[in-house]
Amino acid sequence: MSDGESISLKEVQLRLGVPQHVLIHFCEKRVVEPDFADTVGRGKRREFSERNVFEFAVALALRRFDLPVSVVGLFVRLLRAFGRAVSKAIPGFSIPASLTEKNLEFTLSLLDADMLVMRTSGGGLRKPLVLAAVISGALEGKSRAPRVISLEEMPSNYEACVEVNIAEISRKVAKATLSK
Repeated sequence: MSDGESISLKEVQLRLGVPQHVLIHFCEKRVVEPDFADTVGRGKRREFSERNVFEFAVALALRRFDLPVSVVGLFVRLLRAFGRAVSKAIPGFSIPASLTEKNLEFTLSLLDADMLVMRTSGGGLRKPLVLAAVISGALEGKSRAPRVISLEEMPSNYEACVEVNIAEISRKVAKATLSK
């Protein structure tokens, strides 16, 4: 995704209210990969898309739980995979634009530190779409890309859950864009 105007690191910093070194760290650890341009040497600057700004916001929300940057990176990559899967059910869907435009609810839940579950509803969907990926192998370095599967409903047999409201993050990023 590289449509639209590119956004500088300074602009991302101002919109999200975080120091540039935090954003650079996310880039260096491949949590967020710039859609427009990455640095390739001295004098080159990173250029980001709206999706990248959203990914930074999601990464910042996840880091509040003191999750390792490698785990946050896995979440962001899976969020892209989930977005591709949702676009098959909702033509024209893209993260983050569709979350605000189509008024979708979108949550990302980590269950028992083993399964990442994305649930989306509203926006013309007849029933909630629930996608999951078992991430324990990827977290342990045993597998690279967890497989995304479709579930009939949100799992209920778990002991612990961390939930991130992706739609609300999208709305806040959109509001920060409008107020710039």
